[in-house]
Amino acid sequence: MQTESAGGRTDIGGGEQPVRTLATVGTAREIGQLQISIAGNRTIKLEDVAVISDTIAEPRAAALLNGKPVVGFEVARSRGESEVAVGAAVRKALDELKAAHPHIELTQAFDFVTPVEEEYHGSIKLLYEGALLAVLVVWLFLRDWRATFVSAVALPMSVIPAFIGMYLLGFSINVVTLLALSLVIGILVDDAIVEVENIVRHLQMGKTPYEAAMEAADEIGLAVIATTFTLIAVFLPTAFMSGVAGKFFKQFGWTASLAVFASLVVARVLTPMMAAYILKPVVAPHGDPRWMRIYMRAVNWSMKNRVKTMILATLFFFASVALIPLLPTGFIPPDDNSQTQVYWSCRPARRCSRRATSPSAHATR
Repeated sequence: MQTESAGGRTDIGGGEQPVRTLATVGTAREIGQLQISIAGNRTIKLEDVAVISDTIAEPRAAALLNGKPVVGFEVARSRGESEVAVGAAVRKALDELKAAHPHIELTQAFDFVTPVEEEYHGSIKLLYEGALLAVLVVWLFLRDWRATFVSAVALPMSVIPAFIGMYLLGFSINVVTLLALSLVIGILVDDAIVEVENIVRHLQMGKTPYEAAMEAADEIGLAVIATTFTLIAVFLPTAFMSGVAGKFFKQFGWTASLAVFASLVVARVLTPMMAAYILKPVVAPHGDPRWMRIYMRAVNWSMKNRVKTMILATLFFFASVALIPLLPTGFIPPDDNSQTQVYWSCRPARRCSRRATSPSAHATR
């Protein structure tokens, strides 16, 4: 049978060259019987000029676990696949392998999937906490469960269209997109709060909920639209950054912008409609809370002392700018993956050097 297989390597001119076996041989002795053409139309056998033996290859790699040699392997995901999905599939395959071969002992040396899962669950937790805190703050300020409900509806109704946009753009639910949603989760109810607060103010004038919703929405419509597009003007340019940073912030910028734009649509369309049919006429308007009276006194002082207010604001601005050089800079914050990789490189003269990266508890050679 014609065979073609690797024949090892050889050192030529200070470098290494692979050797490929092309013949109908099955043993090392048969390789030694191969004829080699030389000058003068003569031939010699390969075993006449070389020592042909069948032995083990020179060790080029080693895997040790607790000082004992083992068979080591690593599974890496292909581009575009999910770390979590690949990790689950690998665990399932390893469990099936253990069940089929109980005598095989498998030990996991390092794992990059668990940190990803922890970051994902942490981002989801922050998203839920941010949503609950946003609703709680709305209730503390409006002190009306109906108005709070109308404002809180803007949260899911803004996030869902953002998921649709992410799907159309080919994005996935990952740490970057969840970070964007966690960052803007409080912003998503801003437009709805402004709309509801203005509607409640018109209700206190004695208007019906429908009249209050129509007039209040028309009164502040331009301000709400301008505010939302200002936020989009801040987030969206990050999606067009170049270089490595742009690869990370593309999904961040688009996700945040889609969610903020969806909150505008909800505040201008859904919030007034819900307020017109859910809110009730105000019979006896309640007084301002104590913190509001304190806030109004501070506002009155600022209005009467404009020069002092501007001086204090300017000093605060320059003090903030002066802190910038004191802050550390970096693209990605340092972290600990609980792994150390040591790479050995040998020159033709067999002088070896090593290089270690990332502090951890696992070493490969």
